[in-house]
Amino acid sequence: MSSENDNSELSRRLELAETRVERGKVVMESLAGFCHALGQPATVLMSSIELLRMGCDEETRKEFLDMCYDAVMEIRSLLAQMKEKHEYIKEAYLAGNEMAGDMISLQEWRDKSPPKPSWNA
Repeated sequence: MSSENDNSELSRRLELAETRVERGKVVMESLAGFCHALGQPATVLMSSIELLRMGCDEETRKEFLDMCYDAVMEIRSLLAQMKEKHEYIKEAYLAGNEMAGDMISLQEWRDKSPPKPSWNA
């Protein structure tokens, strides 16, 4: 009987350890995805600011400022979503590509997800 209890306890501990490792992996992969998501609007900001520094006509200047504003609002939205996360629900980073890993499910990311590859159609 003691051997069965020991095996059951060991099995339970292994399951808990595996769950912790998987959760850590999802968090790290999500962090990478989150950095990528932040990088896109940051790139828009940087390039727009550089172009504004070079000087341009008023209409182009307004377009760049609008792009900057939209990029900041996107960053703000991503940060708010991450702040509100209280549980980690994982989903595929790229639909149909198991090698791409998983990430924390965020509505904004789902809305911008790439189209499913044709081999899954």
